[in-house]
Formats: sequence, structure tokens, C-alpha cells
Amino acid sequence: MRTTRPAVLVALILIGGAVAWSGVAILQAMGQTVGRTPWSAPGGLAFFAALLLLGAWYMYDRIHRKQRSVDGLTAVRLLALAKASALVGALATGVYAGIAIRFLPSADIPDVRTRVIRAVVTVVAAVAVMVGGLLLERACKVPEDPDQEERAARRGGNGRQS
Repeated sequence: MRTTRPAVLVALILIGGAVAWSGVAILQAMGQTVGRTPWSAPGGLAFFAALLLLGAWYMYDRIHRKQRSVDGLTAVRLLALAKASALVGALATGVYAGIAIRFLPSADIPDVRTRVIRAVVTVVAAVAVMVGGLLLERACKVPEDPDQEERAARRGGNGRQS
């Protein structure tokens, strides 16, 4: 599995922002109200980000500092969770940023100001999820074996056998 590319994250942020901004604009044009972001959204995202960051710290400590092995299935599951978390964090960042940007021109109205504040707090929590996912993904990367490189150099190849 490849590491998550920054271009993919930026694309998801932009797509999420455009869809949310357009969706709010369409609902407002139809005369419907848009609900507020509940405080459980940034709270849940922040809790999940904390779990990801703790997992990243644990895996980095275990694999890179203590150089202890990890069960292959566990590592693959954590890697899949990390990649999915980074992607979902990027998409959520874009969605809530789009909502905040859409309501920003009317932020002098107290109810709208509350919506913008809640959306911005949710953006911060979503960025934390994205960062936690990227750090966990990096922590799950197994360092290259120096002995394998040495053997490849002695054979004069790149370490692959034909």
C-alpha cells in the first residue's frame, strides 16, 4: 500500500469545501434553513484524533525506538485505519471549511456567528484527524533492514533475486 499523497488530501479538501459551500447555497436559495453543527462533531473528531495520535506514538515507539516486531495483520489493519482516517479527515476539513466560508459574510448576526465558530472548531478537529492518520501511517512503516541492503550490495544487485 502506498503512502497517502498530499495532492490527494488537497483534492479532497477542495472537493469537500466546494460541495458543502454549494450545498448550503442551494438550500439557502430554496428558502430552507441549514442546521447548526452540533458540538458532538468536533468532540467526536477530537477524541478520534487523540486515539490516532496515541496509536501513532505507540507504534513509532515499538517499531522505531525499541525495534520490536509487530504482528503483520495488526500492522496492516492499523495502516488501513490510518489511511482511511487521513482521507476522511481531509474530506471533513473541506466540508466544514466550506460551511464556515459560506456563512462568514454574515458572521455579524449572532446565530450565524455561532455556526461559523462551530464549523471552524470542527475544521481544527478534522485537521487533527488527518494529521493523526498521517502520523500513524508513517509510524507503521517498517524501517529498511540494513543487513538486506548489505547482502544486495555484495551481490551487486538491488536485493531482488531472479
